[in-house]
Amino acid sequence: YDDVFKIGSLVEPTSVAYNAVIERGGGIRPGENVIILGAGPIGLVSTKILKTAGAGLCIVSEPEEHRALLAKKMGADYVINPLKEDFVEKVKEYTDNEGAALYLEATGLPQVVTDDIQNAIWECKAVNSTVVIVARAEQRMPVYGEYFQVKRARIIGAQGHSGHGTFFNVISSMAAGMDITPMITKEISLEEVPENIKLLQTDRKNCKISAIIN
Repeated sequence: YDDVFKIGSLVEPTSVAYNAVIERGGGIRPGENVIILGAGPIGLVSTKILKTAGAGLCIVSEPEEHRALLAKKMGADYVINPLKEDFVEKVKEYTDNEGAALYLEATGLPQVVTDDIQNAIWECKAVNSTVVIVARAEQRMPVYGEYFQVKRARIIGAQGHSGHGTFFNVISSMAAGMDITPMITKEISLEEVPENIKLLQTDRKNCKISAIIN
């Protein structure tokens, strides 16, 4: 990489994703399928991490067009628009009814997406699936316990990025060629930071805005 500092700015969010899908979620066996709900920074980086780890299929659910395109750049095999498509039917179609070993909830909308996740678990063939909750939300999850009991699935919470050498492993992965830079969608000067912080609150076209200090 030519710009070490730009890459370095991505270590922290990448470590949050690494902690979620590898440390807390337990990772995957190469060839297993993964499904990521939400193509924000953590969802996008998780896509790259899991494809690098050997995911057979990586399916991302994201309604915003620009972020859906970013998901493809980060390695997603398929992107579902949950506002226009039936999430469960698409999962069954893309995976030949197998489903996924790991589901990542990265939307922060548990009351919206939990049914999609647990219905996919219930209707697909895979057992022992792991659902990792990484997005913060002050909402209750409407969980059907029987779905998780019968399909032997589990729900895991993930927060932060510290412990178990996470930063070191992320930096080593980047040095070995794991490219996270496509998630940088805009570069600005230090003077432009305040206006762009406000922009990020409403504009979902951008993902990671980097401030460049000359």
